[in-house]
Amino acid sequence: MSIGIYLHIPYCTVRCSYCDFYLTAGRGPDLAAYVAALVGEIGAFEAALRGRPVDTIHFGGGTPSLLPPAMIGAVLEALGSAFAIDAGAEIAVEANPEDLDERRCDDLAAAGVNRIAIGVQAFDDRLLRTLRRPHDAARARRALAAARRSPIRSVGADLILGLPEQGISAALAGVRDAVALGVDHLSLYLLEIHPRTRLGREVALGRCRPAADDEAASLYEAAADTLLAAGFEHYEISNFARPGCRSRHNLKYWTDQDYLGFGPSAHSYVGGARWSNAPELAAYLAAGGVALPRLDDPQPRGRRGFEALFAGLRLAEGVDLDDLRRRYPETVPAQLATAISALRDAGLLAGDGARIALTRRGRLVSNEVFERLDVASAVVS
Repeated sequence: MSIGIYLHIPYCTVRCSYCDFYLTAGRGPDLAAYVAALVGEIGAFEAALRGRPVDTIHFGGGTPSLLPPAMIGAVLEALGSAFAIDAGAEIAVEANPEDLDERRCDDLAAAGVNRIAIGVQAFDDRLLRTLRRPHDAARARRALAAARRSPIRSVGADLILGLPEQGISAALAGVRDAVALGVDHLSLYLLEIHPRTRLGREVALGRCRPAADDEAASLYEAAADTLLAAGFEHYEISNFARPGCRSRHNLKYWTDQDYLGFGPSAHSYVGGARWSNAPELAAYLAAGGVALPRLDDPQPRGRRGFEALFAGLRLAEGVDLDDLRRRYPETVPAQLATAISALRDAGLLAGDGARIALTRRGRLVSNEVFERLDVASAVVS
């Protein structure tokens, strides 16, 4: 079976006020040294997995669009030497608007990129300043237009909902702007406040107030209705796509498929085993990406089955419980079945005994659903 590959690019020009990802902020990183380390890690990868077919490649971060297209091409060449990349593989890059113009998009396509996800976050300059984004709304619109005119087949955007003082009309205007600019994939994320971030500290001090839970839920529903009316599929809790434009790489995470990660802090999951690289950029560069310690994440097989259940419920199609039982016989015992039945009675899950999915109301409180299932799973795991 084909696997996915994730490449972590841990650099950003600035750290956004809401971000708690592993990255290094600042201008002028030694990108050539980092790409050399990535190529070194790929070239030295364990023989047992070399040569496997690959059908998705995803450059994430951080800000992968800081890499010149030639460097992305060099990484893809190294992957092509180590793995069997399918002719129709999805090759995706996350990008910031300030890095994109028509020539850069054309060069990315020439390097092999056929999908791009642009971190717009908002079409409101005041909110972009609150988020410490290094672009303005006009630049975001130009970047989306340039990507749409380029040979890159699939163009997506990310937006954040529930921002401080955003308002439902402004948020929906941003969603409509993205649709009008021709995106065929849109990720809508409700704002999460992390205590260690700048925004988290501002909220703790009472200097700003994000949307209340009921306001955020109403906004989410209105945004979903807007996109459904525009012909998008609501295929995952936070993701909408025109038919045929779903993220094939992210689907691997949600459907319990194998993937490999390269770069510091990148995670891998193959054959039921999960591990990650240490989040230590300096050590990674010093070692040239080679012979680094692997951080194993051992879990009982039953627990892995529960995680497959939770991930699968994020999808509109939900989870085939019979298939889950075949792959993880320990995962759906009586206690969990009782919890599923209670959630169905509460209108948060739908489906018969063979397949279950979140209802629309269940999507709005998905964390609560997962917590209740997790409590049930803890009783039996």
